[in-house]
Amino acid sequence: MLSLRDFWRRHRRKVFVSAGVLGTGYLLYKLYDAHNKRLADLEKELANERENDELLKAHMQAHFENIQRIADASTLPHAMHYLSCRVAEGLDLSHLMERLMKGRGQPNTLSQAEKLELWDKLKILSFTRMVLSLWAMTVLSLYIRVQVNILGRHLYIDTARGLGSSQLVIDYSYLSFMSKHV
Repeated sequence: MLSLRDFWRRHRRKVFVSAGVLGTGYLLYKLYDAHNKRLADLEKELANERENDELLKAHMQAHFENIQRIADASTLPHAMHYLSCRVAEGLDLSHLMERLMKGRGQPNTLSQAEKLELWDKLKILSFTRMVLSLWAMTVLSLYIRVQVNILGRHLYIDTARGLGSSQLVIDYSYLSFMSKHV
């Protein structure tokens, strides 16, 4: 026992320093391991978020393309037909054409000045009709795409939130109603 006490007295400081160094090393190893595990968990979570974002983007892109197909296939042709009828009614060229055709068949009906005046009016109305058609078609196309995309976005958000199927039926019926009556 005496030798053990002597050994302890001589090497006590060395044992404490060695135990402290080993304890500190073990503590640092555990902290480093916990940090690496936390980084791995964060990287895994980030990879899952990226994967979910990619899936969401793909789903959103498919939804957007479906909405564009609805606008192109049903809403836009109906509205364009209505627009062309309204432009044709508003800028009717038939009365000018009839007067020119009558003057062509019977040379004494219209004087040269009247023919020139009719041609000028016809030229102005034709140009106005063309410009109006292009402008109105562009604006109408943009308007319909925006409106259908807004409706489609609301439908997508409602679907993503998990609303009942009755709400989806109402939204789809409203979307199809809008596509037929715009």
